[in-house]
Amino acid sequence: MKKVLGLLIALMMTTQAFASIAVAPTKVEINANKIKSNYVTTAVEVRGDSKQAIRFRVYPGYFKINSNGEMNMEAKSDEYDISKKVRFVPSEFNVMPGKTQKVRINIAGISSLPDGESRAVLYLEDVNPKEFALNTGMQGIGAQLIVKTRVGVPIYVDKGKVVKKGDIESFNIINDKKGQYTEIKVVSSGNSKIRCNGKAQIIQGKKLIHEYKLQEFVVGDNNSITVKDKIDTGKISEKGTYTLRVVISYTDENGKKQNLKQEKEINI
Repeated sequence: MKKVLGLLIALMMTTQAFASIAVAPTKVEINANKIKSNYVTTAVEVRGDSKQAIRFRVYPGYFKINSNGEMNMEAKSDEYDISKKVRFVPSEFNVMPGKTQKVRINIAGISSLPDGESRAVLYLEDVNPKEFALNTGMQGIGAQLIVKTRVGVPIYVDKGKVVKKGDIESFNIINDKKGQYTEIKVVSSGNSKIRCNGKAQIIQGKKLIHEYKLQEFVVGDNNSITVKDKIDTGKISEKGTYTLRVVISYTDENGKKQNLKQEKEINI
């Protein structure tokens, strides 16, 4: 008897090989303190595949930002869950090749939200999964790949007394077979996430020898993340002892840029 293996893959990205989707903006961030009414409206624009029509359905969900700076879609509902307050039109639609569709979003009950950051995610999911037969190379055994495209647009609403506060808890230089790395633990002690970017500076005496960018990351409210970046010594021509300074930047609740700095000696 021929066996059929069904694989269901939920792709949280654009899948160019099967069906493509582009959404703008890729995230919705709202400061409810600037809104006088008890609701807020916004919209996202969806562009479908250039070669085929795609039918999408829209539905909300909840998420939290985990200690890796990623969206945890399986988070349990709590007081910061606004997925039940989100309304959207249309809830299901076709996007013709090369065309766009606007999805209008309404979030009600703003005044009842707790202080800090409330969240929801708006999913746009391909209604008709694509099926592909796969050659397993084994007699009597076939395989079928079922691909479903899904994109999640995070929605953040800051309301009331919002605090965005970050600190560098630890900064270390580690060595492994591939080279030297910075390992930085950043803690967010506020009630709203912080988006961080940074740079590393290699200094000798008071002279800046080299500077390079560090990876960007997000730290959820009352959470932390440890990021690891390879130290770029490509422009260092002489061996010796240098100072390695890291500068992590984020924007606080008042829109002011904050810089977190730490430094260590490094032998190159």
